Amino acid sequence: MRADNLNEIERLRESLNRLDVANTGLCSFKDLPIMDYGAFPGGNGLYDGIQARVPIRGTLILGSNFGLRSEFVGVDGKLVKLDERGGRTWTPLLKILKCSQINKEDFFFTNAWPFLHHGKSNLGPVDKWLNNAALMKMCRPFFEQTVTALRPKLIVALGKGPAAFLGHFWPESLGKWKGYTIPCLDDLPMETVRFLDQEAVCVAITHPSVPNSWRRRPPYRHRCGEVRLLSEARLKSESLST
Repeated sequence: MRADNLNEIERLRESLNRLDVANTGLCSFKDLPIMDYGAFPGGNGLYDGIQARVPIRGTLILGSNFGLRSEFVGVDGKLVKLDERGGRTWTPLLKILKCSQINKEDFFFTNAWPFLHHGKSNLGPVDKWLNNAALMKMCRPFFEQTVTALRPKLIVALGKGPAAFLGHFWPESLGKWKGYTIPCLDDLPMETVRFLDQEAVCVAITHPSVPNSWRRRPPYRHRCGEVRLLSEARLKSESLST
């Protein structure tokens, strides 16, 4: 089911721009132009970009953060590129979703820490973000606003960092993921969580841009195993009420 416009995404962006991330090593997208096609908040998080309709009760893809500021913002203050879909995350991700029969038009791609960051590595110090109480106090309510607005049936964490974030958000159901290791993901491959009067299936895969899927235990080892995991999670989510 889709909304008729992008008002929900615009409201999320307005809320995000009010958050103060000074002294966190992160930097806001406030006052930066929006990419035509990109993960939220650099873009609107939808495969079809500005032409898309917002998926309600669809799939929420949760990355870590948008990336290194110097790779996305030029010295003129403008975004370096306008389309992420052929990049090192979206390209393998789209292949995995297609093999799992998850419709690319029905997902919203956002981030646990929806900001750019300073430094030299595009990965970012996720362990520090998880242990930054003030930062988590800001990001958890924003994520709650996101799931409340979009009411996803399926939530897919990309890597152990976003999975650990979900573990902090739903500690009763996903507390094992707070361990921030791949074995923690294998100990709890998927789980159904509740928010308001809705349910969603949460599942985590290794990050599409990093060849770590071989570290998982059978039957979800390697990319073919994670496709199996996502397919099972998709089927489970389809059985949830609307």
